[in-house]
Amino acid sequence: MAKKKASLGCLFWLALVLLVVVIFLFNQKTIEEVLKKTGFMNLLTKNQEPMDVTIQPDSRNETHPEGNKPPSNEPPKEIVIDMNNNKPVQSKDNTPPKQGIPDENKPNIRKARLYFVSVNGDGTIALKSIIRSVQYVNSPLRETLQILLQGPISSEINRGLLNIIPEGTKLRNVYVKEKTAFLDFSDEFQFNSLGQVGLQAQLKQVVYTATEFSNINNVQILIEGKVHSHLSPEGLYIREPLSRDSFKN
Repeated sequence: MAKKKASLGCLFWLALVLLVVVIFLFNQKTIEEVLKKTGFMNLLTKNQEPMDVTIQPDSRNETHPEGNKPPSNEPPKEIVIDMNNNKPVQSKDNTPPKQGIPDENKPNIRKARLYFVSVNGDGTIALKSIIRSVQYVNSPLRETLQILLQGPISSEINRGLLNIIPEGTKLRNVYVKEKTAFLDFSDEFQFNSLGQVGLQAQLKQVVYTATEFSNINNVQILIEGKVHSHLSPEGLYIREPLSRDSFKN
């Protein structure tokens, strides 16, 4: 009799469980909504925290957006613009020179008036001037006289201009003192194949060209570093400085 009651009890609980399962299956959505509203689901997930995930960037391929770059130990490169031509200038060690320090070896350019001669129809010699662009570094007077010694270029020769200064003459030294230019020529300067007329013409070429400079009024001629009384034994007097007025007599 006791075994029969136990069997009936098991069947009762089994039937009850099946009934609950059936009811749950038919009312699953409703039950879930009730559990959410009552907060029962939050109690089940309260202690479950998401796992931290850390991504380690590859430093070999790491890039930085513009404006957010890491600090660098290298000093900033200085870019200097040459104010003469608005272009960057590189120094010998490939670094730009500092602004405000001029390049001492950079040539300057000035317009210079040079005096050559032409021969008139009656055989007289006339002084003629032309304008040239002269490049110089330290001494514009020296460079201007060097160009004078070289003589006229082909286009000027076609216009009848000549150089009476003896060929082979060299300018040994140049300096200016109290508005007098001291010009030291080689020995060739004192021998002119045209005689006194040629000597006078070559002196006028030199004196007129030099006195185009505002700081020069007179020219003292030197030959091989020395003052001579005359240009050639029977030539013109050159012991004292010459000016343009010296040729007006």
